[in-house]
Amino acid sequence: MNEAGSYEFLTHLSLLKNFESIYGGVLVMGFFYGLTLCSFSCLPLIGSYVFGTQDKFEGGFFATVVFIIFKVSTYGVIGALSGLAGSVVLETVKPGWFLCIGGLLIMLVGIAVWRRRGSCRPHGNLQDKTKSKWQTYRHMATMGVVTSLMPCLPLSAVLLYAASTKSMVTGGVLALLFGLGTSASPIYYIGGAAGWFSGKIRKAIPQHQSLLQRLSSVIVILMGVKLFLLGSTSLTGAPSEASVPNSSSPQVETTVTDSLL
Repeated sequence: MNEAGSYEFLTHLSLLKNFESIYGGVLVMGFFYGLTLCSFSCLPLIGSYVFGTQDKFEGGFFATVVFIIFKVSTYGVIGALSGLAGSVVLETVKPGWFLCIGGLLIMLVGIAVWRRRGSCRPHGNLQDKTKSKWQTYRHMATMGVVTSLMPCLPLSAVLLYAASTKSMVTGGVLALLFGLGTSASPIYYIGGAAGWFSGKIRKAIPQHQSLLQRLSSVIVILMGVKLFLLGSTSLTGAPSEASVPNSSSPQVETTVTDSLL
């Protein structure tokens, strides 16, 4: 992490001690990022997937709910493990590996969208529609887990604080509160709107349904390729600026200690 990245990370960490309750501080920080950065960063992926697979507001809305549930749950697990281990568990693996594996998984989701059948056909039978719904939920769950493991400075600050508590319960609760804060996001309605808009377009030009679905799949695949290339570059080149901070850093350790006082 460069000097600017380290400063931004320490700024996030120091903000937490300005609250009387660390739990309240984590929740507010999550709420802020849920309304801004987190929503904007996830929107292209969710919007493209929903547009290619859904044709109603409800479909897009509930697919996004599944995405958020798995994203928040993964935050909780990572926080609990960090508290139990007394160190940020993501430090044990280079961020580039998360990017590469995440990119591959998203590419597979995109390929599945390309090959998908019966997801938005108005006259599809009940079995096809049920199968399509559960396939959507599996894909959204996968993307929720993948995005929760991407390098993120606010999350890194929370995880480092969780690790400093040396408590699995406290660490899990802190990370879960941050996730719950980020879940207070307009992205549910944006996902629903993408499904609604997709349905309108499909009714207007039904002869091009397959083309729209494949266009969406290509966008998702390209996003996966981008992540994979970023991860490959990080592993073979200079350290990534978005890497998870090292909890053994004297400057960071001092900040955490001061925050706990």
